[in-house]
Amino acid sequence: MRWQRWAWLLAAGLAASQAWGAAPAACRGAADSPACQYAQAGAASCSDVTLPDRPACHQQFTPPANCRRERDRAACIALQQAQYQCSQLLGLARRQCLAAALPAPSCRPGTPPERCRALQLAAKRCGALFGSQRRQCQHQIIQQQDDGSALR
Repeated sequence: MRWQRWAWLLAAGLAASQAWGAAPAACRGAADSPACQYAQAGAASCSDVTLPDRPACHQQFTPPANCRRERDRAACIALQQAQYQCSQLLGLARRQCLAAALPAPSCRPGTPPERCRALQLAAKRCGALFGSQRRQCQHQIIQQQDDGSALR
């Protein structure tokens, strides 16, 4: 009885790990094409990433199928177009292509110009990174650009 419970948990864990690590299935028609194709594009961008880091990579490099509800609609559309432009590449090469193809992010109204330039520079230099590595890279670049005037 006890071994059956452990065997069931082991089988469930194995099935879940295979489902989470699997690549999206091939798109079969026009009905599911935008969402499926963008999921495949995100998977191609993150094909060389280890399993624990894959969700952060997908979050950054998989465009939504519909940009109408996105906060930064222009950035969403730009990511969709960049995924199309870089469709022949995989993994790191694709992420680098995407970073080069994406425009600099727009700053919120009221952001000081020097802070805006530092944010845009950080986004360009850290473009192919994702997750905590990207946040650390951007933080370091912004600190280097900051002259301390905000603290006075």
